Amino acid sequence: MTRQRQLKIRLICSLALTSVVTACLVGLILWQRANLQNATYTSGAILLACLFFLAGYSLRKKIPFASFAGPSRFWMQLHIYVGLSTFLIFAVHIGFRIPDGILESTLAILYLIVASSGIYGLYITRTIPKKLTHVNDEVIYEQIPVIRQQLAAQVHALASSAFGKSETIARFYVNRLSPFFEKPRALAYIIRPTTRESRKLQNEINQLDRYLTSDQAGLSEKLISMVQRKDNLDYHQAMQGRLKYWLFIHIGLTYSLLIIGVVHGVMALAFHGGMR
Repeated sequence: MTRQRQLKIRLICSLALTSVVTACLVGLILWQRANLQNATYTSGAILLACLFFLAGYSLRKKIPFASFAGPSRFWMQLHIYVGLSTFLIFAVHIGFRIPDGILESTLAILYLIVASSGIYGLYITRTIPKKLTHVNDEVIYEQIPVIRQQLAAQVHALASSAFGKSETIARFYVNRLSPFFEKPRALAYIIRPTTRESRKLQNEINQLDRYLTSDQAGLSEKLISMVQRKDNLDYHQAMQGRLKYWLFIHIGLTYSLLIIGVVHGVMALAFHGGMR
């Protein structure tokens, strides 16, 4: 049996188990509701317990000695499937309606944002690493600004060697090369990175050959190589930045959701007789 087939079977089994467990929990809640019991407390407690479990995964990754509890990949899978199950439990908890009240509405919106960001994170963590493998350069995210400054200095030094011999090269550096290497990319590139600007600049560099002297042979090839390197750095920064900032936002919102969820639970128990 191939590894791909094994992964497919494992995925089917995991989804089936998640569906069965979720169906049992929802069935318990609906049974309590049909028998006029406090089903809302049960669904709220289950949902809150799931949120605490999901939030605990980030702590699991930060504690080195927690490896005795099992590999991180196993807990990641649990994190995914428990997170998916909360969609139905949340819908049952609010009675498949739009919540009213400031606290309930805030809590519902925050949950939907956290849940949606979780699905988005699942997508990018599965796709971005594969995309980065197609880029020749491998670079650590924190080192990108330093490497970019070094590359800009190298381009300036390389282009400076032709300043006194060609006014066209000097003008091209000031108008095209310098902005590309020294200024950050536009927001549109961060949202959707493309090679359009890089390819356009490389084509323009190829047109410079007619202005180069014999002792400047190879200048255009070197500049094109540096443009490609800069484009690779920008691509890494855009893609790796998504992974880093998504995780920061997702975890931060998750803790906010937990705090508001606990407040909501305490208030529900206090004002509806659950603490008596």
